[in-house]
Amino acid sequence: MKKHITVFFSIMMFWVMSVSAGLNHNQHSINPSAIGKPGDPANVTRTIEITIMDNYFLPSKINVRQGETIKFIVKNEGVRRHEMVIDSLENLKKHAKMMRSNPGFISDSPNYVDMLPREQKELIWHFTESGIVNFACGYPGHFKGMRGEIYVEMK
Repeated sequence: MKKHITVFFSIMMFWVMSVSAGLNHNQHSINPSAIGKPGDPANVTRTIEITIMDNYFLPSKINVRQGETIKFIVKNEGVRRHEMVIDSLENLKKHAKMMRSNPGFISDSPNYVDMLPREQKELIWHFTESGIVNFACGYPGHFKGMRGEIYVEMK
């Protein structure tokens, strides 16, 4: 009986830690001053298609102008599940680390889309500041090769 109780509490502690990591991730994943903010579909200025393969994004380098609202049409042409997360490189590294300990995590953040093979989704983003915004797939083993940059040119 004691063994069952110990196993139960161990599982519960693991679950609480996993949920806490996910909540902490969501609280820090978006820094509007650096990467922009969710876009309004009524204000889309351009559409950019991104194809996800199993080892890379096409294109992996994208140019936009400050103030643009972009509709990204993201297609997973790979044979594995993938995600595209727009954020700072620092936050993407934290996200990838969190995904290694919680690979089933799926976010509801507006800077995030998760896709099964052959699935397509949209991500609409308003770029408020000039600079470099990063995107990546944080699934375990994917982060090193599956990254890209969005160069936001000043108005």
